[in-house]
Amino acid sequence: MKSFFEYHNLTEETEPALHESDSVSVRLGSNNYTLELAETPDKIYKGMSGRDSIPRKTGMLFVMPKEDMQEFCIRDCKCNMDIIFVNEDNEVVGLDTMVVERPRNKMESEYVYENRLKKYSSDEPAKYVIEIPAGDITRLGLKKRQIINIPK
Repeated sequence: MKSFFEYHNLTEETEPALHESDSVSVRLGSNNYTLELAETPDKIYKGMSGRDSIPRKTGMLFVMPKEDMQEFCIRDCKCNMDIIFVNEDNEVVGLDTMVVERPRNKMESEYVYENRLKKYSSDEPAKYVIEIPAGDITRLGLKKRQIINIPK
């Protein structure tokens, strides 16, 4: 399993091909969400860092280099968020709510900061990870094993 931190250090040859658009529409429950695409190591590492909020019916879709156990954290983000892990068959294999962490202080190295952050892992191998506003998993009634059609 690669940590979010390790994706930041991947080489160019592991980068997936970029889609033509920077966002994609994905149906979650009965709502369409506009999800920003994160499919390069830098975008995967940065994720939602620096965000004060996530507007309703938006979020981020992470397209991981391969289906594997995935591990995410909430880094430098000022809002809680829900996380959904989806396998290559478009089946939900994990759901959680990520909670805002104490910001990195001036005396803390990036390594120490990264290692103290709570990690949120998929229950099974996942190819896609979706981050959306906190509470939306419950509001939408999303469940494990539910199908979410991710555009290829």
